[in-house]
Amino acid sequence: MITWLVICLLIALAMFIAELFIPSGGLLAIIGAVSITSAILICFAINRWLGAALLLATIVIAPFAMSGAIKLWQRTPIGRRMILTTTVGELPRPHLLVGSTGMTLTEMRPMGEIEVAEIRVEALSEMAAIIPAGRKVKVLSISGNVATVREMKETV
Repeated sequence: MITWLVICLLIALAMFIAELFIPSGGLLAIIGAVSITSAILICFAINRWLGAALLLATIVIAPFAMSGAIKLWQRTPIGRRMILTTTVGELPRPHLLVGSTGMTLTEMRPMGEIEVAEIRVEALSEMAAIIPAGRKVKVLSISGNVATVREMKETV
């Protein structure tokens, strides 16, 4: 029985470590969990106190082992490809000038999207006016990433 216990524990350890480096979709972790469960059941068959001790140790150690595994996994080649890296600074804002003219891409109720010199930005219509898509607008002000616009009336 002790031999099977050691084999189950070694299989569980090997599967959990392999899960970090081999993309298996969790299959290796499931095999490891079945192995650790088998080891606990074998311990209960040997002695109920030994089984209770291994069960308690597994419950206590598992969260710390998972946390450490996640930190280690982020440094593996697969983990580096899957984890997004942090960015430093802000994204550059599009260069948009007050007084520029453009076209509405969406209906503005009062928010919508406009295009000025091939730059697409969110816009707010002046005085919450509804402006249909495809109309010519003039940029009155810019606050943050949102431009305030007014519809330009066409003169004949």
